[in-house]
Amino acid sequence: YNYNTTPPTPPSHDYNTAPVVYYASKGDQQMRRQLVLSAVVALTRHHRVVDGFATSKCRPPILSSPLALVAPSLLSMSLPRHEERGEEPVVASDAERYYLDRFRELFRASPRDAPRVERILLISDLHADYPANREWLRDLCRRRSSSSSHANDGTNEDAYDGGDAADDNGDTILEPHTMMIVAGDVSHDLDILRWTLRTLKLKYGEVVYTPGNHELWLDKGQEQPRVATGMDADDHGNSGRCVSSGLGDGCANSVEKLERVLRLCLEEDVRIGPVRIGADGENNNEDGSSSNRRNNSNNTSNDSNDRTLLWVIPLLSWHHSSFDTEPPIECWGGIPSAQRVMADYRRTTWPSPLSALDDSVARFIDGLNDVVLDLDDIRMDDATPLLTFSHFLPRIELLPEKRYLSLPTLHSCVGSTFLQRRLHQFTKSSTDQTDESAAEGRQHLHAFGHTHLSWDAAIDGVRYVHVPLAYPREWEQRRRSLEIGSMRGEETVGRLPVCIWERPEEGADDGGSAGFPSRWLGGWWSKFYAVMPRRPWRNRMLAPWAAKRFRQLPGGEIENFDHVEVEERHRLHSSAPSISWATGPSLSNAVDS
Repeated sequence: YNYNTTPPTPPSHDYNTAPVVYYASKGDQQMRRQLVLSAVVALTRHHRVVDGFATSKCRPPILSSPLALVAPSLLSMSLPRHEERGEEPVVASDAERYYLDRFRELFRASPRDAPRVERILLISDLHADYPANREWLRDLCRRRSSSSSHANDGTNEDAYDGGDAADDNGDTILEPHTMMIVAGDVSHDLDILRWTLRTLKLKYGEVVYTPGNHELWLDKGQEQPRVATGMDADDHGNSGRCVSSGLGDGCANSVEKLERVLRLCLEEDVRIGPVRIGADGENNNEDGSSSNRRNNSNNTSNDSNDRTLLWVIPLLSWHHSSFDTEPPIECWGGIPSAQRVMADYRRTTWPSPLSALDDSVARFIDGLNDVVLDLDDIRMDDATPLLTFSHFLPRIELLPEKRYLSLPTLHSCVGSTFLQRRLHQFTKSSTDQTDESAAEGRQHLHAFGHTHLSWDAAIDGVRYVHVPLAYPREWEQRRRSLEIGSMRGEETVGRLPVCIWERPEEGADDGGSAGFPSRWLGGWWSKFYAVMPRRPWRNRMLAPWAAKRFRQLPGGEIENFDHVEVEERHRLHSSAPSISWATGPSLSNAVDS
C-alpha cells in the first residue's frame, strides 16, 4: 500500500508473513484502521493462511500485534471453512442461535397448497424506488388477464384467460389462477415494499417472494415524510397510493430488517415458504377460493391420489467473496474492489460475530432456510419437478467472465456456494430412494436475480433463468442484455413477466417436463456461453466497453469481441439436431479446459 509515503526497508523476517502490520506502524490512526482491515480481508482470501488459522500451525503476526487493538471486532470474524476437506463444522454463536430460534418460532410453517394455479410468471429486481418501475408495475397490474404475451414458449399462441375472482377482502383479482414469483430486490423502503406486494396481490392469485440485498439495507429515514408516487394501486380512493412515511425501518441490524420484511409478507398474504401445486382442484374451498389462505397453513394433501405437479421453494441467500473462484484481472489499473463500490458493505449491519467481510453472513442466511422452510413434510418423489428460486447466484457460470464486466470485481458479491450445495441436495435422490436414475432425471428449474443480465441455460441437469426488470437507465444503455422471453421491447408497455411454468394438459402422463418452457427463452449472455467456451484465465484482457473505464498497464490487452461471430455460431448451434431446448442451452460442454 502506498499512501504517498515510501515505506522503509522491510524487516529481515519473511516479507510475506507480516508486511501490512509493519506498514501499519507508520502513519495516523485512520491509516492503521484501514490497513488492519485490508490485512484481515487478505488473510481470509488465502487458503494457505486460513489453513494455518484452522490447524494452529502458524500464528500470523497480526493477531499478536498491538495494532490489532484499533479494530478488535475485525479479528473475531469467522474464517471460511472448507467442508470438502473434512474440517469440523462451524459452531453457531449465541447471537446466531438466538436469531435461528426466533425465525423458527415466527416463520416456520407447513407447505401451502395452491391447487388452482394454472401458470407461473417470473420477475426479479423490480427496484420500485424508481418512478418508472412503479409506473410499469401499476400498468401491468391494471391490465385485464389477456396473457397471450406470457405464453410458455414465448409466442402468442394458446392464450389463457384467467377470468376474475375476489380475494378475502372483496377486491377483484384479475388473474386468480396465476402465481407471480418475485426473486428479490424490490426496495429497501418497507412502505414501498408493502405497496409493491399489495399491488401484485390485486393482480395475481398467488405471490411468492424471497428478499434480495436491497431489502436488507438499513433505512434510517428522512426528516420529512416523502411521497414515493402519486399512483393508485386500485380504484378505492387513496388506499392504494404508494406513500413512504420517511421514518425508516427502526432496525438495529440487517437480521432484524429481514425479520421485518418476512413479517410484512405474512401480513400481505405473500408466500415465503414452500408451495405445492396439485394435479387438480379438489382442495378448493366451498366458495371456490384457494385453500392456501393464511388461516389454512397446515393443508398439505396426504391423499396419494392427489398427484403433485410441482414444488415451488423460495430460498434465502446472501453473497460472500469466496464465491469468486476465478483469477482476478491483471495488468489494468484503477479497478476498484467490490467492497469499495457495492452499497451492501455500507448499508448493511450485522450482529457480532457476523461480518460481511467473510462468509459468515452467507452461511447464517443459508442456515435460516433450515428453520424457516419445513421441508420434512414435502413428499418429494422421483417424478416431482422442482421450481426453486433465490436472489443470488448459485453458480459462477451464471455471470460473464471478469473481462466482460464494467466492474470486473463483481464476482465477489453476487453468489453463494452454500446456495449451490443446497440446490445440489435437491437434485440428489433421497436416502430411501432406490431408482437413482429417475431422481437424476427430475425436472429442476432455478430462478435467480441480482445481476441484471437475463439468462436461460442448463448446467448439470438444472435449468437457470433470470428475468430482471432492472433500472430504467439500463434499458436505455444495454437493452439486448436484458431482453428475455416476453420481457423485451423498446417501450416499457411491451415488457411483461415471463411464464416459466404452465399446468400440463388434462390426462398428460408426464406432468413434469410439460410444465416448463419448451423453448429457450433468450438471454444474450447465456446464448454467448452456449457457443463460446469460458476462459477465465484470460485475465489480462478486457472487452472494449470495459477497457474504456480503466487504465491499461504493460501486458494488458483489449479483446477483439465480434458480436457477428457469436450470432452466427449460435444460429448453427440452435439448428443442430442434438440440441434439446426443453432444458435450455446446455453449458456442460462449453468450458474450454
